[in-house]
Parts: sequence; structure tokens; C-alpha cells
Amino acid sequence: MAINTQVSTSDWLEFFVSFSNGNQGRLLSLEEFDTESGSTGQVVQGKLMAVDYDPVGKGNDLVVTTGDGEIDNSHIVKAPVEVWKAQADDGEIVSLEIIDQNGAKTILKLS
Repeated sequence: MAINTQVSTSDWLEFFVSFSNGNQGRLLSLEEFDTESGSTGQVVQGKLMAVDYDPVGKGNDLVVTTGDGEIDNSHIVKAPVEVWKAQADDGEIVSLEIIDQNGAKTILKLS
């Protein structure tokens, strides 16, 4: 059973560095949902390279990059406001949910 917890915005820089270093190379499925229109965006699959966060004043976005040696895909979440992580019983992160200022959700599922 997964345990969901919110990651405090004050911890995002450190969290995403640690997350990227600890999960690089894991298989990733990325899906975007627009809560206003109810539409589902493109599903991206690949190996996680990194999740980089630029705070307010330095871009205010989050970039998810996939690839194996070379970049296959980059997905940008502009103006994120919430980050939730789901952890398995053993503490391993199995998914992240990122919500932007417009309420759109980007879900990263790791396997």
C-alpha cells in the first residue's frame, strides 16, 4: 500500500536533486491531466535522467528529462505549486504528482 505525502516547497531543490540521483535509469511513465478540460495529454515513457527544478525568480518551472545517455524527451511543468510523492512500504518512491498553478497534473510513475 502506497503512502502519499506532500513535499514542502522549501524542500523542492534538495528533494529533486536527491530524487534524480537515486532514481536515474528507472523506467518512467509520464502522463499529464488538465483538470479544467478533463483532457489527458501525451504519455511519455522512458528511462529517467533527471527532474530539475528552477525556483521562482529563476524560471519557476520543473523539467523532467528521459533518456539513456542522450535526451529522448523533456517535459516542462510551468509554475508548479504542489508536489506529492507516493512511497511503497519499503520507502521506495513509486510515483510523483506535480500540480501547476492552473490545476493541471503531471503524474510520474516509476517501475
